[in-house]
Amino acid sequence: MSQLRWGLALLAAGTVFAQAPAFEVATIKAATPPDRGQMMAGAAMHVGMKIDAARVDIGFMSLADLIRTAYDVKPYQISGPDWLKSERFDILAKMPDGATKEKVPAMLQALLADRFKLTVHKESQEHPVYALIVGKGGPKLKALPTVRLRDAGA
Repeated sequence: MSQLRWGLALLAAGTVFAQAPAFEVATIKAATPPDRGQMMAGAAMHVGMKIDAARVDIGFMSLADLIRTAYDVKPYQISGPDWLKSERFDILAKMPDGATKEKVPAMLQALLADRFKLTVHKESQEHPVYALIVGKGGPKLKALPTVRLRDAGA
């Protein structure tokens, strides 16, 4: 009976200390600004994130964009120096065998912590808000008449 407990304790410890998913290899480079002539000509630009079975290709994304992608947060939830939004990066990373695109945010978190020394903390803040409430006499809003497109145009 004690051997069974010891085996379960080792299994639990293994899951606690399991390594977070990470890219096998990743390169990060400062992104070059897009050439205006190529943009005007409609040339394909390397912008955004593309994921296939073996790699993740990120182009011209700011560190704020990368943080939003990695942690699934809104822009107003990120604070830091101004360069978080202005500096742009290109990242090419190889995913480990068997990794799915659902694991990419966790792998991106590990990459940001490793290469950018990013640390994250969560805090609650109070902000002023406006409330739209119904007054004593009830709502005073009136519906606008429906306008058809052909009536409004010509």
